[in-house]
Amino acid sequence: MKILIAEDERVSRRLLESRLKKWGYEVATAEDGEEAWEIFQKEHFPMVISDWMMPKMDGLELLRRIRSIERPGYVYTILLTARSEKEDILAGMDSGADDFISKPFDKDELLARLKVGLRITDLERDLAQRNQELGKINQRMRHDLEAAAKIQQSLLPTKLPENDKVKFAWKYVPCDELAGDTLNVFHLDEEHIGLYLLDVSGHGVPAALLSVNLSRTINPNPGQSDLLKEQIPGSTGYKLISPEDVADRLNQRFPLDSNTEQYFTMQYGQLNIKSGVLNFFSAGHPPMIHVKKDGSSKAIQVRSMPIGFMVGVGKVYKKETLGLEAGDRLYLYSDGIIEAMDPHREQFGVDRLVENLGTARSLPLSDTLEQITDKIDQWTAGKGCGDDLSILALEIKI
Repeated sequence: MKILIAEDERVSRRLLESRLKKWGYEVATAEDGEEAWEIFQKEHFPMVISDWMMPKMDGLELLRRIRSIERPGYVYTILLTARSEKEDILAGMDSGADDFISKPFDKDELLARLKVGLRITDLERDLAQRNQELGKINQRMRHDLEAAAKIQQSLLPTKLPENDKVKFAWKYVPCDELAGDTLNVFHLDEEHIGLYLLDVSGHGVPAALLSVNLSRTINPNPGQSDLLKEQIPGSTGYKLISPEDVADRLNQRFPLDSNTEQYFTMQYGQLNIKSGVLNFFSAGHPPMIHVKKDGSSKAIQVRSMPIGFMVGVGKVYKKETLGLEAGDRLYLYSDGIIEAMDPHREQFGVDRLVENLGTARSLPLSDTLEQITDKIDQWTAGKGCGDDLSILALEIKI
């Protein structure tokens, strides 16, 4: 190990140098603090032994400068001094001294202090190496999470159903790289469009895995999933499974896991684009917001349990029906919106959401989603909502 000595007294400096070299240390010497500082900037020294009183730059200033720069590895500093008052010791420690040796020094005490410093620098080096290894692991995990997040977001709707009857828009803001929210909109048949939004409890990888599993299960393609459609006996055609039956099937397939305590809330609907009638179920999910053409708005509250809470008790969910007219808008969203808190721990709440969506009726549908997310950001003072945030909206055009 290399040690830098800063000592203006020639005899003391030579004696220190001789002792340290005898004990196997590599030594560099300086006649004052200024010279020591110049040497220190050019080389790395795990340990510095400095006299307190020196010309040009004293030991306290030298230690302050050493502590002011960032370098890999810890520098253990020992201050040589004849001072022993409490105030002097505190001043030395404030300047960055790790230890003190009284002058004139005792060789046995010096060796003991060096061994302490060596243990600390070794520990610091090991810690730095482990931190470097952890940094590499974290970087790999971050890369993997980002890749997983891209896969998860690829399951979100890339192309919304287009027709002259209804318009759709959605907004998805994950709290972390991976989210427990997911949503989708798709054609079920020539007359019906399916839409859903769900929110898995918890955060991170476990919630995201269940979310991805659900997005694949709730698939309108009969070749990939039998949840939304089933084949008509004796025919090549398919019929839609009613929303309440979809809910009950999900309830049986995804019971509450007693180990992970994972569950999810959800709303799924079948919109008849000819009549404007939406048949849907709501399972423990926040109320939909219905906004009419004139801006009047209300929350559609459905009291029910999340999916998986009641298994093996027969039919649990029932079909709800909502008639939509030209100009009407409907919003499905996750609880990350209404549970967003301001600095005083007050939630944004359903009533405030209803009011904001009503007053935003004059804006284009997609702009209302941007406005709400901006409102949430303002409400939380830019600190984020602490949960995933997702909204799915539709507007009846004719």
